[in-house]
Amino acid sequence: MSDKIPNTAAFITNSKEDGQFVTVGEAPYTNPSDDQLLIKSIAYAVNPTDWKHVEYGFSQKGAIAGCDVSGVVEFVGANVEGFSKGDFVSSFLHGNTKPDRGAFEKFVVIDPQVTIKYPKKFPVDALKVGEYPAGEIKSFEGAASVTLGLATVGLSFAGNLKISPLKSGNSDKYILIWGGATATGILAIQIAKHIYGLNVVTTASPKNHEFLKSIGADHTINYRDEDVITQLNKFDFSYAFDIVASKETFQQVIDATKNSKHVKVDNLLFLGEKDVSIGDRSGELEFVPPTLAYAAVGYKLDAYGHTWVIDDDTSKRYKEFWFELLPNFINDLKHANLKVLKPGFESANEAIDLLKHDKVSAEKVVFRS
Repeated sequence: MSDKIPNTAAFITNSKEDGQFVTVGEAPYTNPSDDQLLIKSIAYAVNPTDWKHVEYGFSQKGAIAGCDVSGVVEFVGANVEGFSKGDFVSSFLHGNTKPDRGAFEKFVVIDPQVTIKYPKKFPVDALKVGEYPAGEIKSFEGAASVTLGLATVGLSFAGNLKISPLKSGNSDKYILIWGGATATGILAIQIAKHIYGLNVVTTASPKNHEFLKSIGADHTINYRDEDVITQLNKFDFSYAFDIVASKETFQQVIDATKNSKHVKVDNLLFLGEKDVSIGDRSGELEFVPPTLAYAAVGYKLDAYGHTWVIDDDTSKRYKEFWFELLPNFINDLKHANLKVLKPGFESANEAIDLLKHDKVSAEKVVFRS
């Protein structure tokens, strides 16, 4: 390990005040196990889960902040296959909860099962401060913006919804993605269309419709329309995924799929049958286990007052997606629009404020240390 280089990190303050999400300081090095990788981090992305950990009391003061990171492999554990020192990678981890575990750190220990290796190396130079359009992953900033979202989509689609990996069998099936213009929604649309071959129906503001259709959405509907549910009722959905993830939006998903013959529904707020009003339906409604991407690491995880572990079948399906299906598409995958902030872990404060106050749409906020 590069022990002569200071290992700095951004630490959770537990303050809910604007501009006070993290403080920056020196951090101890964490040694990777034989089953892990160590990377020298380069770029970082913020996610709603970061500020929600503080807002809802799941964070720990002094924990290393952040979940999404990209960088260069420094060390490969003895049991790890498929990675080498010098690889360009992106990964995610369950940050904001432990003093030795978080993405916003100079040297980060990561798990291969949630790490993407990029077949093409890209320029190491930092993107200048500003906004960049959605596009293929050609920078560390772009790489940092996708990993947690891809694991979320992969665990939902492959593991929980159990969508068949055979595209030919999905050509007549429809999926509803509620929240298509979110950073995860943008990824979900592409995965649903280009990896699974589904017909994609999504909700979003009209200003984002053209872009969402360009990446794979077949039908885009304004979620603010008074008759949005009526418009969606004409489709026979096989799957539905609520990415916005509130009780209100999950209820809308339930209502929107009432005419579907058999629909599996998933969400990102751990909601289930007890949290919604089912009402009259003409078909079968199936609630799948709610998706928690952190569980994709494959070992038991204590989070949100529960112990999370995915079963062997779900793990097998997820690994097939991550290590077989996704690598064939990663060169064509488009990240969301990027908003690049000035370098420095202190930029995490500005980034969190932008997310928390809904100042970004169809955009991912990224920065370097």
